[in-house]
Amino acid sequence: MHQPMRWLGKESPVNNNLIEIEASEWLARLDKSHSSDAELAAFEQWKAADPRRAAAYARLAAAWQALDRVRAIRPIADAPIDIDYLSGAVSRPASETIQSTVTDTLDPHHDNANRASQPVIKRTRPWLYSAAAASLLVVFAGLWIVHTVGGATTFSTSVGGFQRVVLDDQSAIELNTDSEVRVAYSPRLRIVELVRGEASFDVTHDTARPFIVAAGDTAVRAVGTKFDVRRLDGAVEVTVDEGKVAVGDPSVLEHKVDFLAMSIPQLSAGQSAVANAGGVHLKELPKREMARKLAWQNQMLVFDGDTLSDVVAQFNRYNSRQLVIADPSLATLQIGGYFRPTNLDAFVNVLQSDFGIRVSSDGSRLLLAAASPK
Repeated sequence: MHQPMRWLGKESPVNNNLIEIEASEWLARLDKSHSSDAELAAFEQWKAADPRRAAAYARLAAAWQALDRVRAIRPIADAPIDIDYLSGAVSRPASETIQSTVTDTLDPHHDNANRASQPVIKRTRPWLYSAAAASLLVVFAGLWIVHTVGGATTFSTSVGGFQRVVLDDQSAIELNTDSEVRVAYSPRLRIVELVRGEASFDVTHDTARPFIVAAGDTAVRAVGTKFDVRRLDGAVEVTVDEGKVAVGDPSVLEHKVDFLAMSIPQLSAGQSAVANAGGVHLKELPKREMARKLAWQNQMLVFDGDTLSDVVAQFNRYNSRQLVIADPSLATLQIGGYFRPTNLDAFVNVLQSDFGIRVSSDGSRLLLAAASPK
């Protein structure tokens, strides 16, 4: 039977999570040498419309100031990571530290006491001016991991982790939960292998060195563009935010553009494709759907009439504790709202309070069942 959609939470869809995202965007816009009078006036108007906004902005500003005082060291690519040295670098003066191409990350699975001692990798902040990067202040994620394998540099995240990497050519990679990439640059090509998970790419324009993302038997080729690649079971999903990319066989896409066959599918901004053994299947994405699909870059999950089954699958990507729908009648329940993917307890609490769903623990599993009749 069709279930009506309900927004979770008392203040959805304009809830506290959305207010924090808006506050992070304002923090990014105002974190410049000079802000125009129009910007300042708009900011004051935004704060005055809701008392929660000023409080959210103050919290994020304080968090950024605290992070700005933390420094850490990333060793050179050929050297092993010295965790003791990294931990000690937090207490060293800034003059003894060096900048890194790996941006701020923390471990979401450690408690607050441990977070203060976690190493934070920091560089100068031109990226802060984008809303997606500014929202790193809203949700911190897993420890970064970097090492070299066969001449390639590897970056990875744990379950619930997020990482932003700026490469030598100023192209940027953002890694979603439980993801890994291997970066191998040469004078002719820029190649990134998506080993697992999902990553977005903001590619610096360079016609002399195409940028290729390889994921299994599928490759995505770009020159200067923004796109997202996710590995699925037996398939690869590609979503283009800006510019244009080609999707095809890795060996073919490594040739010069002039050699590309006309039959190779090309995606433009606003399009998505799933590549599998049956070919490449393209579709247009409305702006609203594009924003939902890429909301993870702001460390958010956005639902609009999604079934509980789909919502559970998304939350399970980000958490070691797994949600299990024990009552099949709940699977088609439609849900809308904005959520932090790693804040599983808050989501479960809302299921219990708004829907009366019973939740029981079974080891690392949380079983969801319909409320018992009174």
